[in-house]
Amino acid sequence: DLFEFLKHNFCIKKDAEITFECNPASVTKEKMQTLAKVGVNRISIGAQSLSDDVLDKLGRAHTLSEFSRAVELTREVGIQNFNFDLIFALPSQTLSAWQKTVKKALEYKPNHISCYSLTLSENTLMGKLAQEGKLNLPSEDEERKMYHYLIKTLKQEGIMQYEVSNFARAGNECKHNINYWQCGEYIGLGCAAHSHFKGARWHNTQDLDKYILEQDIVCEREELSQDDKKLERIMLGFRMNDGIDVKKYNADFNTDFFSEYALAIKKCKDFLIVKDDKVALNEKGIDILDTITLEFIN
Repeated sequence: DLFEFLKHNFCIKKDAEITFECNPASVTKEKMQTLAKVGVNRISIGAQSLSDDVLDKLGRAHTLSEFSRAVELTREVGIQNFNFDLIFALPSQTLSAWQKTVKKALEYKPNHISCYSLTLSENTLMGKLAQEGKLNLPSEDEERKMYHYLIKTLKQEGIMQYEVSNFARAGNECKHNINYWQCGEYIGLGCAAHSHFKGARWHNTQDLDKYILEQDIVCEREELSQDDKKLERIMLGFRMNDGIDVKKYNADFNTDFFSEYALAIKKCKDFLIVKDDKVALNEKGIDILDTITLEFIN
């Protein structure tokens, strides 16, 4: 019903990337067949880990066997483009254990992998344990070694890094994500969905009853100022391996990038790549992404 509605109300390009995100535990053959039938051509599977022991400790609802079955069914119904997410720098995780995970991941021959270093939230069990010093987390140096091993190993298999946390075979980079990092427009449909359109951001209510009754659906609408837009262009642009498009920046903001950020460029020159009207971070720069971004923002 949803896809019929979309087809009747929007002009969907023939080569549109249509992604469906799924939890391995909820995948069935019938669901995958339906997704393929309505035009879904990319599946993103929330793996997080490829170890049953780690999945259990993370409180995930699925097993490695269910993840493997989800990948198998994805291919079986003819959807060849799929991504899965992995987390590293987990409690008690060693470099050796992470190397095994990466090698295991490559056995599935993915088109795209998203890998994130563990982020702890204060209001979670893990966050509280970390504050109490009860989590044996890898050191920052160990975490960086895991990250660099990931980049090098995936590259050897033809899976190239194109964003800080994202890797893909040529032609399989996620179009939605690239649009987001390039500050493009998008419209979110549904309860709690976020949108960025015509210089404004907003999100829909998280209250399902209000959403169904169409009461006060749009929340926190914000008209972005010129400085807001510049800040986002810098912050998101440096996440991409291609970096910031200087020509586009100058045209969009009627300014000169190299003059505006001369001080930051001079201070961070050892961490930057300046080439063909693009300013990007080198390997050392990616390791201190937040620090470099702050230099430019300030």
